[in-house]
Amino acid sequence: MTPVISFPRLRNHYALAALCALALTLVSPAAEVKIFSISAAPATAAIKDFSRQSGSEVLVPTDAVAGISTHAVAGDMTPRQALEQMVAGTGLVVIEDEKTGALGLRLNPAREKNTENRQTMVPTAKVTKSETGALKLDTYSVLGSRIRQTETAGPSPVSSYDKEYIRATGSMTLSDFLNQIPQTYAGIASGRGSAPNELNPEFGQRTETSNPAFNLVLGSSAAPPGQTGVSGVSLRGLGSGSTLVLVDGRRAAQSGNGNRSTDTRQGFVDLNTIPLGMVDRIEVITDGASAIYGADAVAGVINIILKKNFTGTELSGGYKVSQHGGGAERNVSVISGFSYGKLSGSVAIEYYDREELKASQRSFSKNQNHTGIQAGTLTATGLPKYGVDWRLNWGFPAVIQASGGTVSGNFNALPGVRVVMVPVGATSTPTLAQFQTVLTPAPGATLVNASQQRRANTAEFLALIPESKRKGLSGNFNYRVNDHLDVFTSLRTSETRSFYTAQPGANSITGGFGSAVTLPAAYNPFNQNVTIGMILPEWGAQSQRVRTLADAITAGLRGKFGQTWEWELGTNWEEQKVRQISRNFNPAPFAALLIAADPAQRFNPFIDSSAPGAPSQAALLETLALYPSLASVSKQMGLDFSANGNLVDLWGGSMKMAFGGSNLKGEMQSTAVNYSSVLIPVATMTTVTGEQTTKAMFAELSVPIVGKPNAQPLLRRLDLNLAERYEDNGRFSKTVPKYGVSWTPVQSLLVRANWSEGFRAPGITEYMVAPSIVTSTLLDPRRTPTSTTGIVESRGSNLNPRPELSENTFAGIVYEPSWVKGLSLQVNYYDTVQRDVLQLITAQSIINNEALFTDRITRAAATPADTALNQPGQITAISRIFVNFGQVVNRSMDFVADYRLPGEQLGRWRLNLAASRTLEATRQLAPGQPAVILEDDTAAPPKWRINAAVFWSKGDWNASAFVSYLDGFTVNSAGSNLVANSTAVTFFPTPSITKLDLRGGYEFRKGLWRSYGKGLRVTLGVNNVFDQEPPFSDTVWGFNAGLHSQFILGRSYEFAFILPL
Repeated sequence: MTPVISFPRLRNHYALAALCALALTLVSPAAEVKIFSISAAPATAAIKDFSRQSGSEVLVPTDAVAGISTHAVAGDMTPRQALEQMVAGTGLVVIEDEKTGALGLRLNPAREKNTENRQTMVPTAKVTKSETGALKLDTYSVLGSRIRQTETAGPSPVSSYDKEYIRATGSMTLSDFLNQIPQTYAGIASGRGSAPNELNPEFGQRTETSNPAFNLVLGSSAAPPGQTGVSGVSLRGLGSGSTLVLVDGRRAAQSGNGNRSTDTRQGFVDLNTIPLGMVDRIEVITDGASAIYGADAVAGVINIILKKNFTGTELSGGYKVSQHGGGAERNVSVISGFSYGKLSGSVAIEYYDREELKASQRSFSKNQNHTGIQAGTLTATGLPKYGVDWRLNWGFPAVIQASGGTVSGNFNALPGVRVVMVPVGATSTPTLAQFQTVLTPAPGATLVNASQQRRANTAEFLALIPESKRKGLSGNFNYRVNDHLDVFTSLRTSETRSFYTAQPGANSITGGFGSAVTLPAAYNPFNQNVTIGMILPEWGAQSQRVRTLADAITAGLRGKFGQTWEWELGTNWEEQKVRQISRNFNPAPFAALLIAADPAQRFNPFIDSSAPGAPSQAALLETLALYPSLASVSKQMGLDFSANGNLVDLWGGSMKMAFGGSNLKGEMQSTAVNYSSVLIPVATMTTVTGEQTTKAMFAELSVPIVGKPNAQPLLRRLDLNLAERYEDNGRFSKTVPKYGVSWTPVQSLLVRANWSEGFRAPGITEYMVAPSIVTSTLLDPRRTPTSTTGIVESRGSNLNPRPELSENTFAGIVYEPSWVKGLSLQVNYYDTVQRDVLQLITAQSIINNEALFTDRITRAAATPADTALNQPGQITAISRIFVNFGQVVNRSMDFVADYRLPGEQLGRWRLNLAASRTLEATRQLAPGQPAVILEDDTAAPPKWRINAAVFWSKGDWNASAFVSYLDGFTVNSAGSNLVANSTAVTFFPTPSITKLDLRGGYEFRKGLWRSYGKGLRVTLGVNNVFDQEPPFSDTVWGFNAGLHSQFILGRSYEFAFILPL
């Protein structure tokens, strides 16, 4: 049911927000002759090519050229000549400013008189002049403000990446691309700063307060990860829950599973449900924007804009293969668009798949014995700390140890022998003489025992990159009723399948991976009881299979009224269904298989099942498999309205306003089926549900204090921005403001700053953690003795939490020196402080800080003995439901440089640099403890992350080079807890690492043969040119996958093409 919008009362005060709609000078196209090579294409794409090749910006509202396709242009000519050739016969004409010579486009007046006879409906673009006299088109939307702008720099720092840039990076999935942006960080594997990452095999196995309950000698990968096949995004390392993701400007639905690497199950948007082939461009706001876009926009906003306004048909595809094998990626997409009278639309289809990559296929992960690698130093002695042997204690074929016997612990038939091994290659039960005797202790042991005599390297089972298959379809349609009203609709659907494999099934004598297995004398050739340890390769690997179905529909009306006002009314519906099935090993029935009455149903542990000719026992072992499942459904239904336009003319220009509201309802349901690991497993089904309705209103004002009419020296322009947003989700309401100012002292310089409040409302999944109760023994510092038994701990979601609050401060400059044509420089500073973060606090911390949590501790009445000792009564219960407590701080700077070199004798060149510098990162989440400084720690973004790129094109040829740099870390507290520094050991720092990617392309303008393949664009690339391997980390995988997943493939080669049809 579509919710009915109901606006809460907007509070009487408005907040000032950062809107700096100050123009940087647009350089007029020079009259000199230039080399042009522009393909026939939709006007939006062709005009971008023209701007790039002419060296001048041409601002064109997207809807002004909807449905228009321009002609191909090639050769030496002036920019005006090139532009005129492009738009000849399209209904657009070129105009030129008399004073500056700047070029613009407008609708042919002859066609304006008879718009009904035009094949495509193109609104007239109003042409105005900027404060410098340069020609400008009227308005266009800028992410970061709801108010349309007429300038190239909006009110907030925004980075925009079009599809050509995305293609040039070689990324084949949306998450791959976003994780390359310097402001994002995926290196935190657990906790509130984390974001799901399908390329990090340990993601989902730990939270802030929990670790896998397995024998540590096996490593934390002993179970499949909690979340296979999903990926989120985190800006500034503040977590996916603090990063708002929009699709076409509207809030995207969150996954129904929540982030399982956080105690509270923070919400996140699964990027894998949006195929990259559907994406036209991506815009990123890199400062807080809650006052404009609402909850979760604490760290910033990522707006994913899907393909639309396309005419014609285009086929594209790509293939990426590693030099070392495994992990190959393929994609193919088709987009087709049309414009017929008042109706226009486009449809895009994409398919993507990726092969699995095993740990055994890489030199840095295939050897799980790290005892020969120094990983750090021992604190007490300064001696080397060598790595761990991560191989399982038990290998294959089986190791057998005597139990009992005439001489206790020895085989009666093999005097003096305690341990034997099944010989490799045995296809039937060996004779006693054929068993391989073991007479020496395992390395590091003093007695001869079975443990570690034959160890298993499980690299052939462990997946570094999971198998994945994805397909998607999207459509966008627009019907122009008249010049003042459009009807629009869009839809998208996708299916994602992923499969991950982990450790194999195993049984051991004591401890390890499984329980003790004793084989009575009647069932073995030794005529006495024995115990057996082995992995079971025929059983295979533990695994996890995930399928996600995502559907979304948006429909609405948009129009114009008055001279400047535009409005939009829309409704949207989204649904995601996730089905996860794990395959776990149940060791409990294994002993029964060894002594089954029917020999055909009895497992024989005394053969090598991998040997040619050995009988298969896979069907018997399959009975040891458990298949727990998790099915979730999340739905989102919304109605929204927005309008913006000019209010009144002031001293410096027109005051502009945007306002609107929304009503968004979310529903989620999750059903888990788990099995007990006993002889006859018992299934338990748990279903949790949640829903939340959020009503919001916002208003924003842009006030030009100084502009062209009243400009003064060193005060060419001064704008103020005021914004406020009110949200009410039924549990709490919150109003947040944003105040901003932008100042242009001289033509080439823009200075801007803003301050805002933000908030993060708990996602629905954070209300869906089922309650549980455990009994603990804890220390009570207020009593003697301090140890207290029988304390009942209650855990689970807090149904009435407070929102997490934040303050954001931003300041930045944009400089485009007139004496270096084509150069643009930016420096931005960010300060984000989050308070009252929702978390799970340990029971002992609550007791130690009772004054802070008096309502969470229940004590019995003091006994006479307690009164005599002047102490309170005994603690009987502690509430550990989620609590708002603590503070997270991030302060950072961004640096951007973009330079388009003048002169084209050697082709067109563009240099780009984007860097992010972490200045401060602290976390104070533990009560009574000082803030933890995270600089140089993997629990926060690196000090430096830098991307540099060079683009070149000449005629039909083009090339690019990308260099990415990730700074090193001194401390690793975000990865496995087994490689984090402690009082006993200091691990080596994680070194910095650099990657170089190269690509080159050619366009067959006249076709491959005759006219076939006309316009085909082919690109060849080499990723990780120097074949850099990820730095060593003493984990079962041999590296930190959260930090260095982009280095797993090693050197890889790619082929991509685009073919107009």
